Amino acid sequence: MRKISKNLYSALTFVGLLSATAMAAKADDLTIATYGGSFEDALRAEVYEPFTKATGINILPDVHTGDIGKVRAMVTAGTYNWQLAEAESVTAAVGCQQDLLERFDLSRLNLTDKDFVPGSLIECGIPDVVYSVNFAYDTNQVPEPGPKSWADFWDVKKWPGKRAMRKSPNGTLEFALLADGVPMDKVYEVLGTPEGVDRAFASLSKLKPNIVWWETGAQSLQLLADKEVAMTVSWNGRLYSAAHTEGQKQIKTVWNQFRWETSMWIRPKGAPNAESSYKFLQYATKPEVIAGITKHIAYSPAIVAAEKHIKPEVNAELPTSSKNVKGGFPMDVQFWVDHQEDLAQRFNNWVAQQ
Repeated sequence: MRKISKNLYSALTFVGLLSATAMAAKADDLTIATYGGSFEDALRAEVYEPFTKATGINILPDVHTGDIGKVRAMVTAGTYNWQLAEAESVTAAVGCQQDLLERFDLSRLNLTDKDFVPGSLIECGIPDVVYSVNFAYDTNQVPEPGPKSWADFWDVKKWPGKRAMRKSPNGTLEFALLADGVPMDKVYEVLGTPEGVDRAFASLSKLKPNIVWWETGAQSLQLLADKEVAMTVSWNGRLYSAAHTEGQKQIKTVWNQFRWETSMWIRPKGAPNAESSYKFLQYATKPEVIAGITKHIAYSPAIVAAEKHIKPEVNAELPTSSKNVKGGFPMDVQFWVDHQEDLAQRFNNWVAQQ
């Protein structure tokens, strides 16, 4: 074998040390999956990049569709595509119930349950933002004073025009009961009975001839912009963007009887990089950090103390602001974990009926 000179040996040793250092740094990197879009853009600008600058830990983006089956596959195989992901609260609850997700230790984040919006915390999820499902109307089609409740939304005689609604029982059934006079704090109690489910579908049947169904958030606003409907159900972030950044100032969001829900961080059970994950969550839950999200999208930070870092004009359009929060109610996560499948089947059958 050919001998290696001292200089070449030293050079190769140096390169090897550099490679080892690079590998060590890479081992600390975090792959984080989200639904993408404007929310991921906001996370990158306000959380990912400042976190990397502060800690040297790189964030590698990935995509998460909310499919708990993919989480199960990772945990079963012990091979992880990502260490943290953004998920809806129902996904977090299902994953926790099936023992597929890590249970977080709040003390490692220097937080308690009182730091979060009441009702938002789940054992296997760290809430980051709260968003809501509201209805809105086109002031060019609906004269002021406009509708203020779901009973008004259902009243096509007083406010003529089609209504756009999401093609899903989740949310739609709650709004149908509210339109029928059920108080917000009794909705899930009523919906949890066979008679209550029948009542919700009977209420929906009254509006059915005037409903245009949508399946994507973009459709919900396009139907309103094209004047195919006079009112629409949509997420508050989309409604805010349409009215404030997309030139559709005629869209007015109703902050009464809205339903809010939480998006949160989840971590597959047994995923590597636990230390880096906790470092990231410590940073991402700082009030001043998560408040920065509102510069890009109208979602409420789930950390209560973040409100003081938000511009008043933006805060007025958020579901958890002191102005709006009393007008809404939280989604009952466990209810939809238990009933999504059977209610979806009945809902789809009902939609298909002439």
